[in-house]
Amino acid sequence: MDRTLKERYKYTPLSRLAAPLGTGGGDPGLVFAEIEIQANACLCRKAVATSEELEQTIAASEKHLAEDPLVADNLGTPDNRAQGIQIDIPDNFRADGVLYVHLRYPGNGGKCVLRNTVRIGRNAQVRIALYQHPVTCPDRTVINALTVVDAAAGAQAEIIEVTETQATCFGTILNRQRGDSHVKVTTIDLDNALLRRNQFIYLTEQGAECDLEGVYITDGTQHCDNHIRMYHAVPHCTSNQLFKGVAEDESHAVFTGQIHVAKNAQQTVALQENHNIVLSDKAKIDTRPQLEIYADDVKCNHGATIGRLDPEAIYYMRQRGIGLEVARRLQIEGFIDEIIDHSHIEDLGHLLHEKVSRRLLNI
Repeated sequence: MDRTLKERYKYTPLSRLAAPLGTGGGDPGLVFAEIEIQANACLCRKAVATSEELEQTIAASEKHLAEDPLVADNLGTPDNRAQGIQIDIPDNFRADGVLYVHLRYPGNGGKCVLRNTVRIGRNAQVRIALYQHPVTCPDRTVINALTVVDAAAGAQAEIIEVTETQATCFGTILNRQRGDSHVKVTTIDLDNALLRRNQFIYLTEQGAECDLEGVYITDGTQHCDNHIRMYHAVPHCTSNQLFKGVAEDESHAVFTGQIHVAKNAQQTVALQENHNIVLSDKAKIDTRPQLEIYADDVKCNHGATIGRLDPEAIYYMRQRGIGLEVARRLQIEGFIDEIIDHSHIEDLGHLLHEKVSRRLLNI
């Protein structure tokens, strides 16, 4: 592994990619997910893109991306050992409601490889919610999921991914956007032994806009590592990143947000914020904003904070008869709610509030 890749993965042990002992689906070392789709079958279906097809798509964005360890491991898996979904939204089509995809992992453990593709036609609109549910044998299961999003000119999409596998989970999201498209991706990481997620965003035509938001909560000895690479390749594009994290016990959370603005990408607007709360002396959070700006007429900034709960606010609540644990939980929920409330999917917002509240009961 070269120096750049070593730096990119300095906080996450790639040795965990190796499938643990166990069997699933009758094949040693392999586990097949149960995929439940609540959507129009014409738009979303269970189907696996071949490694050759995905390699061609990836090469169109960045030829070296296929060398990334997570991508290489996924594409190196034989096609008949991979699973996935394909979502195809035709030009000018507006998908009513939300496309829900549920992933469950039964069996005795092993490795699960997922390849998902989302193609959004010109001026089409879609909202997608993907849930990765708890694993039956979390200590013996590794998940490697690759999701490729291709948004045509004028496409509008909101994608929410909730991950609470309790297992080792590696994920890659590749998002390629064309002119005047707007894609928003929100990731909610609630309960995973080890999670590493890469997001590679390519704004390739003028007027493209991408919003990335995320919440991550860790406790015990859990590890969560979000790595963002936002590429502004052309002028007049906009990107926004807002991530918030909470770490308790001896857990470790990492956020790396890289913004790359090409020399000709004038009039770029690229904003990034990462805010974190540490709840114990042994919990650790690393935040790494990285800006590579080669254009001179841009608006780019970043902000990162790591702090504790506000003792005055907790004191104020306790003076009004609220118990310590409830006061702590209310303050954390208020910190996180900003991101959940940004969702344009009202029913899903209520569900996410419930999931976060339930997760915080264990902290």
